[in-house]
Amino acid sequence: MNVFFWEGNPSMEIQILNAALIIIFIFNLFLTGLNLYLSNYLLFGLCIFVGVTILSYLYLLRVKRAYKTSFYLASLTTYPILAINFINNDGINGPTFYVFLLVHLLILCIVESRHYLFWSGLNVVFFIGLYYIGLYQEDWIPLNYSTKNEIFIDHTLTYLACIIGVSILVVSLKRFYGIQKGRVKQKTMELIELNKSLKQTSDKKDKIITIISHDLKNPLQSIIQTLELINSGDLSEEDIKYLRKELLKTTRSTYQMMENILEWSSFELKNESVREKKILVKDLIQDTVEILKVIGKQKDITVQINYHKNPMINIETDRLLLIFRNLVQNAIKFTPIGGLVTIDINCKEELLTLSITDNGIGIPPDRLKNIFSQDIKSTYGTEQEKGTGMGLHLCFQSAQKLSGHLNVRSTEGVGSSFKLIIPTGMND
Repeated sequence: MNVFFWEGNPSMEIQILNAALIIIFIFNLFLTGLNLYLSNYLLFGLCIFVGVTILSYLYLLRVKRAYKTSFYLASLTTYPILAINFINNDGINGPTFYVFLLVHLLILCIVESRHYLFWSGLNVVFFIGLYYIGLYQEDWIPLNYSTKNEIFIDHTLTYLACIIGVSILVVSLKRFYGIQKGRVKQKTMELIELNKSLKQTSDKKDKIITIISHDLKNPLQSIIQTLELINSGDLSEEDIKYLRKELLKTTRSTYQMMENILEWSSFELKNESVREKKILVKDLIQDTVEILKVIGKQKDITVQINYHKNPMINIETDRLLLIFRNLVQNAIKFTPIGGLVTIDINCKEELLTLSITDNGIGIPPDRLKNIFSQDIKSTYGTEQEKGTGMGLHLCFQSAQKLSGHLNVRSTEGVGSSFKLIIPTGMND
């Protein structure tokens, strides 16, 4: 703990009081030695009393943390002590009045502004009273100086002590100001970063709301209208059967769209904990593959899977399934009726390779170069299936979080091939 500057304490007033008490205590030690040298035993005893008193104030301040008690005791006892020193140190010929200004300056730096009048008045009352005694009641004041050298030394030491006290006070104020300025700057930077983060989060939330309102509103409205039509009782059994089939198709597509949006928003807005799982690839994806085959059959599309290898993996399986599901659904979406989607699973040197190839409509060159960017635009499949345009961006982000990468090759009118390469995690 620094003697003059109380490290870590945020209060400027406490810093000033602490520094003032230390300076007065050190100066009092010099006065104690000087009065002993001058054989002024009355002032020597007064200096001993003052030294003990200051130590008690420091104890209250630094040990008991009783700042107000320490301050008010020090302030209220200072003027009576100065009065005793004035009378016993040659009155107006002594250096006591130098200390009056220093004490008043210290007190004004510590007390609240509403108390300035009281303390200023107290200072003035003591000064006028003592000056009157020194000027008109000279017989009350004993003469202690025997030579001019003693006067010179006493005045010089007292003045130097006051100058040092003022300097320490100014340094304390500037130091405290510098510390507070640094803290304000740090807090400002933190607020700037927080505002930036909040703005990014707000922008993402706005984007999600826009997607939901734009891409889910129409399908849900279509579902409602279809259900109302079925419940009207005006349709034949054959029409109802057809509408139910279309309703199931629309509902499934809407659900898949909603799932994409919610999963994307979860990854974007949260810092989810890593949920790694050790499992064979085939055991992980086989249930999803069966569901995807059913989805493919709705367009008479064959979903074929080839397990060239069936490696053990230890990764975030939720992310892998998210990528796998999106890539295969995309392939089905952009493949015409009667088409083929091929899934190839392979592994080499602890790297899992997952390839999804289709003979669909392909991707235009202008869109292919920015295929993984966060350029959210609704797209339509071969049967006008509506999507959000965000699935591939989500796949790309998830691949990076799995320490892997996602590549694509596509020829318009021929088909596309997406290849995911990620570490198996078995070396970790």
